[in-house]
Amino acid sequence: MVKYQIVIIGNGEPALVCTLSAQKTYPTKNIAIIKSEKENSLIEELLKNPISEMSSSLLILYDEIENRFGKTLFLKSGKELKYEKLVIAAGSRPIEPPIEGLHMDGVELINKNPEQICKSKREALFAENIVIYGGGYIGVELCDELLRSGKKVTIIEKSKRLLPSSFDADMSLKAKEILENLGGRVILDCKVKSILGIDRITALKLSNDERMGCDFLMICCGTRPNTEIAEKLGIISDRDRGILVDEYFRTSDKDIFAVGECAAKYDFFASDLANVLLHNTKMEEAKLLGANLYSIIFNRGRMIDYLTEKRNVNETITTKIKSPEVLNDLKDYLPLQQM
Repeated sequence: MVKYQIVIIGNGEPALVCTLSAQKTYPTKNIAIIKSEKENSLIEELLKNPISEMSSSLLILYDEIENRFGKTLFLKSGKELKYEKLVIAAGSRPIEPPIEGLHMDGVELINKNPEQICKSKREALFAENIVIYGGGYIGVELCDELLRSGKKVTIIEKSKRLLPSSFDADMSLKAKEILENLGGRVILDCKVKSILGIDRITALKLSNDERMGCDFLMICCGTRPNTEIAEKLGIISDRDRGILVDEYFRTSDKDIFAVGECAAKYDFFASDLANVLLHNTKMEEAKLLGANLYSIIFNRGRMIDYLTEKRNVNETITTKIKSPEVLNDLKDYLPLQQM
């Protein structure tokens, strides 16, 4: 059995940011990253040198968790890994709408992974008739970029307007006008019923019985948090909202944390769980969590870098207070290196 004090599960940016933050805050702690995907990603690119120089303190395992007993993880490969603190940054996956022929060649399920979106856009540039199913933020942005690249694009939205959960009706109408002025076709209040073709997509059949040619379909129907790992670990989760966490990112097990799109989001204004997580917020949360795995330093509604703030306060005190008598009175409250 191998023991690593900090174990982080994930393939994406939150896992990377949390790892870098934990490394910086806890340089004496051993860290293991468990990834299900073997292909290179930002994690390998940015941690390549540290891995080669500090292989005993940082490890990447291409494996999956099967079960847990206490603080011991049982992996698919048969290995056992013991931890002190466990972070889940498992991300999310695209929602698969009930469409016949969904897994045919030329059909791309779009998630929030920047690398995957860029790959899909490059492939779309070689297509003739592109259809984007989903008129949310990502779908509208992809449509705009492809139209400006000179491609023929149709965007289909099941609601009666574009961007139904992001903007009001006036902004939705403006977005529709912009796309149509660029030469795009916008179909609202309609669904893709089936995908036609033998091995590769050639056409679509819509819920309004229209049949239209298509050789590349990009499905942007939202994402769902990856919560399967929560069941294996025995912690509480909601299938649609994510792994339930408190304001310190702790799950129902106080030594297991969840961050990013796999974790349930809290709407400060609605005092309820939310469905939106901004990219910058996700990165800041991962950074904050990595720096506070062994200490709780968080104020609801306000993220703080405790170590930096404490250092700045101490420097201000020692700079402004000149009296030796006062400094002597404060010696029990200031670090030795500041005196």
